[in-house]
Amino acid sequence: MTRGMKGCYIFCTDNETNAWFKQAMGRAELEYLEAPSTAQQATQEIKASNDSLYEGLTLRLLKKNEVKPYINAVPIYDLAIAAGMFSETQLINEISQLESSNNIEQYQWVELPDSFRIRPGQFVARVVGESMNKRISNGAWCLFSLNPVGTRQGKTVLVQHRDIEDPDTGGHYTLKIYESEKLPSEDGGWQHSRITLKPNSTDLSYKPIVLHPESANEIKVIAEFVAVLS
Repeated sequence: MTRGMKGCYIFCTDNETNAWFKQAMGRAELEYLEAPSTAQQATQEIKASNDSLYEGLTLRLLKKNEVKPYINAVPIYDLAIAAGMFSETQLINEISQLESSNNIEQYQWVELPDSFRIRPGQFVARVVGESMNKRISNGAWCLFSLNPVGTRQGKTVLVQHRDIEDPDTGGHYTLKIYESEKLPSEDGGWQHSRITLKPNSTDLSYKPIVLHPESANEIKVIAEFVAVLS
């Protein structure tokens, strides 16, 4: 700029700075403050296209010709619909089929973020309810892994049992933190003395589900919670 002149020109190579000066002179609004980034725009577009089928899902649903099962995508599964359609045995069988399914037409497939290593038996499902809201918000889309191996102690798992009546899922299955107590058995092994399925919620009306020895062995651990995705 040249001092003493009545007017001067300012050239800004930075778009945001240029927009700020225009606003300061009353020539334009601060649109750059509201304009989403390219990544945000992509997320918004994906969310808008998904909302008609999967409310709140921000992951990309793949077209059939893009899907390579368990290589670039995992199936998405609606547990709430399944609970209304199937008996408990059928529900377990239906979900278990996900582990070996390469049938592209049978499910809708979703692309995971790059930070996740895809494994056979993984699937995406929506968690409904407030019983785990300290870690999983109501309506969150989460990644699960079928048939977890090793100890289940302290893990968040999707379980089924005839004595469970979960108001959030509408069926005999629930998502809770698994804790078990064991005692030695007469044959030298061990047996459950008690299994507790604990909520993790700010809502204190949710109480632990306690299963005693006579029914503890009938519990079926369907899948392990891996992560919240969206």
